Amino acid sequence: MKIDILAAACAAAISVGSTAFAQTAEFKCPDKGTVFVTRGDGADEQMVAAGQEGDACISQRTSGGKAMTLREHWGIIGSVDAAGDSYARGLDLKSLWPLKVGNKISQTVNGVGYDGKPYATPVTITVAAYEKVTVPAGTFDAFRIEERKADDPAPRIRWWAPAIAATVKQSFPDWQDRSRLKVYELVSVKK
Repeated sequence: MKIDILAAACAAAISVGSTAFAQTAEFKCPDKGTVFVTRGDGADEQMVAAGQEGDACISQRTSGGKAMTLREHWGIIGSVDAAGDSYARGLDLKSLWPLKVGNKISQTVNGVGYDGKPYATPVTITVAAYEKVTVPAGTFDAFRIEERKADDPAPRIRWWAPAIAATVKQSFPDWQDRSRLKVYELVSVKK
């Protein structure tokens, strides 16, 4: 009897423990017209999903009263300018998909910094976990994706939720004050 209970407990532990590792997600963009509101640095930003162009999810973003087009390459790395596009295209993001805990890329990226100067930096992006994350918009099952650059004091972390095909939370070092960490969270989502 004791052996049966122990065997059942072990089987349950293995089943629960492997659930997170069995999770995968295919690449997709949010449904066109979906409205996302995020909050960070004391301000709200609104994004409206506008479709897909190749490997990028396109959205119209309004931040501080300024409208711009955001391109999120493979749904993970966003850019609003040519320098950001250059950086994202320098990474083999496609090899992370389908997302699965343990997927990882490491490579050197050549880009242009905020100061306009060219640079080369080693970058590692890892699908680190599949976990629940709670933000003002609710609780989501999400992949925690960590992006580490050689010169950053902390990784950029994104929590990408398959249910809405979008990042629900992210944290990253402030490029103007490297000792400061910025955090953005999803406040609402409406389809």
